[in-house]
Amino acid sequence: MKIFYIFQLIYVLNIQWIINANLNDATKSKNIQEVNCGQNKTDSEITDSFPFPVQSNPMLPKPSMTYGLMTNGRINSIEIINQKTCIPSIIFCLKNLEKLVINNSYFCDSSKQINGKMEYLPEQIIKLEKLKTLKISHVNLISLPNVIGNLPSLKDLTISHVNLRFLPKTIGNLFNLKDLSISHANIAFLPETIGNLSHLRYLSICNTPLRSLPKTISNIKSLERITLKYNPQLHSIRKIHDLPALYTLDVRHCSVQDLPRNLPKLNDLYMSSNKLAKLNFDIGTLSNKKNKSQNFEFDNNYIELIAPEIRYVHTLSRLHLAQNQLHTLPDDIFNMTRLTYLNLSNNNFSTYDNQHLNKRFSETNPELEVVF
Repeated sequence: MKIFYIFQLIYVLNIQWIINANLNDATKSKNIQEVNCGQNKTDSEITDSFPFPVQSNPMLPKPSMTYGLMTNGRINSIEIINQKTCIPSIIFCLKNLEKLVINNSYFCDSSKQINGKMEYLPEQIIKLEKLKTLKISHVNLISLPNVIGNLPSLKDLTISHVNLRFLPKTIGNLFNLKDLSISHANIAFLPETIGNLSHLRYLSICNTPLRSLPKTISNIKSLERITLKYNPQLHSIRKIHDLPALYTLDVRHCSVQDLPRNLPKLNDLYMSSNKLAKLNFDIGTLSNKKNKSQNFEFDNNYIELIAPEIRYVHTLSRLHLAQNQLHTLPDDIFNMTRLTYLNLSNNNFSTYDNQHLNKRFSETNPELEVVF
């Protein structure tokens, strides 16, 4: 009997938890919907109610101009630039808005501002169900609301020059997202849910204290370009592997000590100004299977050794190795006949080494341009 009562109690508690959760969700939804759109207001009437002028369909928009683009009486794009007065919540009544750009401006929500600066993106953003492009820059934004994952049409999310510290896990719900770009922010980690972005083509995280990549990044098979520049605390990109569509990887000015792996469509690899001590056997997994010419840049590292597996990168055309610690090359490199440019300047080769290397290359690959 005691066991029966225990199970009964657990059941009641579970039901109560579900009820409370639903009430919280309902309350939250109610709060989110508290935007007075009025009755039969046109898009023009909505923007005319803003406390600052919004130019409509300007012939030549200026960089500092706040303007909207209208088609058939419906505003589908609006850019709000350098406004000292706040953005009213009625903006979320623009049901046909597909593009929203906010630059050095803030929303009218005094409870979520400090010294007139926007710290949070209002949850009412989810009312913009047709929004495809969202760009936010030069604001005091420190977080995105969880409801950001409820924008079903969003394809381009660009955030720069903000205090953003993390991305919510719900970012992984943006199944139609194609471009994700974050720069000049305070992000140190990316959520594992980023691996759910099955249509993402371009990922850019630059000028941040990013420390590591989520292992799920290799799940995004649609990725074509990855840019991770100027992240001085990033030491490894080994989790970037087996991405069949990736053709450009830019990881300059970080602290990376290893190579990516198994990227069969890679054309351009930029890894200058890192902490590479060697090009190990992973280099051999980066050959372009479509037989397209490749450009690899490893300037300004600490490379002392190149593994013989470099011979498998038979489509390599340009190889940049300036300002490293090389004092010898693998014999295999002399048989890479598709190589047209090789920069070996500012390494540890003696004058005799340079003459010897130049002679060998002239015999095995006379068309090669070698820079010592």
